[in-house]
Amino acid sequence: AQATAREQRLGRQEERLHGLEMERRRLHNLIQELKGNIRVFCRVRPLLPEEEERQKGLEHLRFPPEDNKALVLSRPEESHVGRDRRGDIRYDFSFDRVFPPAASQQEIFEEIALLVQVRGGKTPQIPL
Repeated sequence: AQATAREQRLGRQEERLHGLEMERRRLHNLIQELKGNIRVFCRVRPLLPEEEERQKGLEHLRFPPEDNKALVLSRPEESHVGRDRRGDIRYDFSFDRVFPPAASQQEIFEEIALLVQVRGGKTPQIPL
């Protein structure tokens, strides 16, 4: 009798949990719709060994630590008249989220997990 009561309580809790998950998805989708449905993420992958040999790392890219939505690209500006270096030309980019080369797959998945849902056969799907 006690086991049956526990199973019934567990079943009710599972139903409640399912209902709450469906409500969370509905509210999430509503928020996404209100914000606009397009998200732009930027992931800068680590350099491959052969790329490291050709260039000196990723010193032309900067990831502001205080802003995980920004990426700064800079390159030296050279004078067209002579070989003078005038400084760096700076390009500021803004995304919904920027992942630097050190970002792990887990970190990226955690960020996009609410946007991608897996059902049954492990096929990612966009929430409805």
